[in-house]
Amino acid sequence: MSNAIVEPYQESRIEDEPILGPVLAMPDGSFKRLNWLERVMVRLRLTNARALEARYYHPLGS
Repeated sequence: MSNAIVEPYQESRIEDEPILGPVLAMPDGSFKRLNWLERVMVRLRLTNARALEARYYHPLGS
């Protein structure tokens, strides 16, 4: 049997920071500030955190 430790997948999420406003919290712990159009699209539910993550997330080594 393998004794490998598997980390659970952590999805990105949109959080409302007190100073920055709406931000995209990435799985690696970083934050991406949303621009005006992205804020509007999130508010109107035209996009979600997963779609924004696909646009901005670059894994290490790429």
